[in-house]
Amino acid sequence: MPILTNAEQVRALLKKMQSAKIAVPCFCSENTYTTEGILTGATKVAESLGLDSVPVYIAVTANYSGRQQLKNYTSLDSIEEGFLAFRSDLERLARDDGPFPKVLVLPNLDHGQPDSDDFLFTGGKGFWACVMYDCSKLPLEENRNRTAEFVKKYRKDYVIEGCVDEIYDRGQGPAGPMRLTQPEQAELFFRETNVDLIVANLGTEHRATKADLKYHSDLARKITSIVGPRVVLHGTSSLSKNDLTSLRRDGIAKVNIWTILETDLAQKMLQFQIKDIGKVLSKEQIQSLVEQGWLGKKALEHSKANNPSLGYMTEVYRRGKIKVPVVAELVEEYFMVFGYGDLKSPA
Repeated sequence: MPILTNAEQVRALLKKMQSAKIAVPCFCSENTYTTEGILTGATKVAESLGLDSVPVYIAVTANYSGRQQLKNYTSLDSIEEGFLAFRSDLERLARDDGPFPKVLVLPNLDHGQPDSDDFLFTGGKGFWACVMYDCSKLPLEENRNRTAEFVKKYRKDYVIEGCVDEIYDRGQGPAGPMRLTQPEQAELFFRETNVDLIVANLGTEHRATKADLKYHSDLARKITSIVGPRVVLHGTSSLSKNDLTSLRRDGIAKVNIWTILETDLAQKMLQFQIKDIGKVLSKEQIQSLVEQGWLGKKALEHSKANNPSLGYMTEVYRRGKIKVPVVAELVEEYFMVFGYGDLKSPA
């Protein structure tokens, strides 16, 4: 069952992972190659650990103002087309007889927006395993009320996350700087909404400024001591390895990751292209860039030693040598940090 969408089965799986104190990574994607990289990395983890299956969330956003990943998933500038493409990718790649039989995929709609994403809540039945219903731009009481209504309507269809706090763009609101989630707020939200998981601001919320990013482990432990290991953490691309290692011990159940997949890939892509410049550009093209001041004269040495080659200019090269391997390597690292080495397959 490479794609798991039955809500009760997903809840049973998450309970198992929570009991083992394993944080399940949720990797966001906005293109086919990132999706393939996530599945490739998860497969390598399963093989290296001798596991029959490895569960992983693969997520996208839709009308969320912070990032419209479904809109970016294709070149057509359409959330609807992006949804069809993303769903098709997962159904194709994660099929029973497909190339990734050891990956148990949990499709996740991240930051689902009230009203504007309604067509995805209804049209995604039978596909989404988990939906984050994001009312964080609403006042706290309205946030709780609308989230509770959503849970009543869709609990049988999805595992549901809710966002405890009112979160402002750029970390500022009418009352001043955005505050960390307090334990009593988390308890009230969890009790009144009946969500499966809560998104708490523990200092890494991605709408905060970089200067304010700091993971508060002590606060995480206070909250999970009250609501249990049901906390989801966003904004983790900014965390150190020591912080990442502590998440599972702090009761964090799910960790959302996207930014580092894109930034690390973009930087390594450019490094590869610079090193291979003589295999992509002609001597005349390199000379022109040197004369314009974009390159140093040392770049001309590459034009003498190499000749442009089609093998370095195709998407096959960029995809197979850079895009998928870079994402896969990052994904492997996160799995191990979050405790997947403690998973055991049935004897």
